[in-house]
Amino acid sequence: MIELLLPCPLSAGWELLWQQRLPREAGALPLGGFSGMELDWPGRRLWLLSDAPRTHSLELSWRGSVRQPQFLLKAPQPLTDQGVSRLDGEALVRAGQGGRFWMASEGRTGLKPAAALLELAPTELGGFRVLSRSALPDAWQPVEGRGMGSNRGPEALVALAPDRLLLAPESALQQDPGRQLRLLLARLQGPDLIFSPLGTPLMVAPPSGFEDHWGLTALLPAESSKRLQQRTPMLLALWRGYAEPNRWWNRLSLLPSIPLEAKAGAPLSPLMSWNLNHLGLEPDNWEALEDGPPLEDGRPTLLLASDDNFNPLQQNRLALLAPRRSGRCQSLP
Repeated sequence: MIELLLPCPLSAGWELLWQQRLPREAGALPLGGFSGMELDWPGRRLWLLSDAPRTHSLELSWRGSVRQPQFLLKAPQPLTDQGVSRLDGEALVRAGQGGRFWMASEGRTGLKPAAALLELAPTELGGFRVLSRSALPDAWQPVEGRGMGSNRGPEALVALAPDRLLLAPESALQQDPGRQLRLLLARLQGPDLIFSPLGTPLMVAPPSGFEDHWGLTALLPAESSKRLQQRTPMLLALWRGYAEPNRWWNRLSLLPSIPLEAKAGAPLSPLMSWNLNHLGLEPDNWEALEDGPPLEDGRPTLLLASDDNFNPLQQNRLALLAPRRSGRCQSLP
């Protein structure tokens, strides 16, 4: 049996359990730019990764219940050993033997450092320090006319048990068709990372009215990947679109399993999509997606975080979704 983090039937959709704002500052320190997230539910610890000019993280203690949480914020902690060049942290996951932490950092055309995948270690103060960094392949680096667009990724990072990480840009690479999203696999081989471009891209389409600013912000497995060796699990993808002056579009979609092969395959389209704003989710820059804690009825949940871009017109928020299900839809063979 494969446990699914999905509504059943899929058309049943999602329930918004709660959403709440986070403070804009801790003491005299501004808070914001939250683009990555990792939850340790047994320890009731939640880490938010900020893409501020000096990368830092914020640890929250989850008090109260799943449905009525109270969050205690600790002091934000700068990422230590990050160097003098600006990083741009966009995703945070824990994966591999021993629960290693990994961060995806964006690149910018003509600027250093390169877009990279960094291994992190937690510190005693609740933050992280850099252990190693591995630059993404040249075909992905943002340069004029090739690679990811400047400040366009890697935006999404997902752990595939036991030793693989999957990366995705926000939008198509500059040398690719504009509606095809290429994916990159990173294999953990001891202390080393081996990158393998996947040959099957995703076929995506921008929402009407948001064609200029839209893209993928996060990926999350929709099924257990413990027994999956030759393919990815089905994935949940978080998308956002923006239009002047302050209009936002937020959508969650279910992606099919993607072959872990380098040979070219036909682009894959989402199996199902849900408009999150129709649930009551505040239209904003929702960027992070994570497994949430289980409900008392056994249903899983999805935890989302928004990035305010340090913009007074936006907010730092957390939200929790649960899949709607009939009584016969707990799992599928």
